[in-house]
Amino acid sequence: MSVLTNKRVLFVGNPNHQVDSLISELEARGVEVSKHECSTISTDLVSDDKIDLIILNHEHADDVCSGAQTLLTNKEVAPIPLFAVVRDNPDDIQKVLSEGATDYIIPTESVDSIIQKIEAVFDEGDIFSGSASIDISPLKADVSATGIRVYVVEDDPLLRNLLSIRLDKSSFPFEFSKDGNDIVPILKQFKPDVIILDLMLPGKSGFDVLAELKSDEYTKDVPVIVFSNRDGAGDRTRAKELGASSFYVKAMTDLSELVETIETIAKK
Repeated sequence: MSVLTNKRVLFVGNPNHQVDSLISELEARGVEVSKHECSTISTDLVSDDKIDLIILNHEHADDVCSGAQTLLTNKEVAPIPLFAVVRDNPDDIQKVLSEGATDYIIPTESVDSIIQKIEAVFDEGDIFSGSASIDISPLKADVSATGIRVYVVEDDPLLRNLLSIRLDKSSFPFEFSKDGNDIVPILKQFKPDVIILDLMLPGKSGFDVLAELKSDEYTKDVPVIVFSNRDGAGDRTRAKELGASSFYVKAMTDLSELVETIETIAKK
């Protein structure tokens, strides 16, 4: 049985070809999909219909649909993951994520890719997602790998918690930053062996943080692993050009794989 079988998904906003194709695929996998305009949404509707996931078309959002996202990400509804359909524009993506969206969908994204992201939300494996249950059993790492110092730039509190447990059980000393501000002076004190960097941060781009790290004489040689929900070819190319050692997409990455990459990179 598919992890999506009998799930209830609420689509909010104007439909388009991509959304119609996605809805058809979800229904084929046993998902019950309901559709509403932004103006008709209420927290009672979400609660009464026992919604498991919300998809909001934010691509051409007006004030009504922007208000709908605010409503759907408030404290009463926040435990329900929300995917926002947005233009492939860093500012638009940053905006919906900072306003509480769990993940985003760009217009050129394939239905298969979107389904993978949605499955990750409900999957009970070790793939990261906003509501996934993560296997945090310790890895049997080489003794020589323990003690690797890891600095993580990540604003999501759930992921920070999950990573802290995984890194602690792997015997890696670590520290966190929520925004990457004043990162170089901090790193000079912490002396990391590896940096994990999200690209979507409050107030600034992870690309700016990466560029800052690679332009500073002290931090330029510290390996950086990009760990983000941005997965476009352009993002990967830019990260590589700026000097990132690896690039992982959160919704498709096993945390044990990330730890293994940390070990491999630190040993080089």
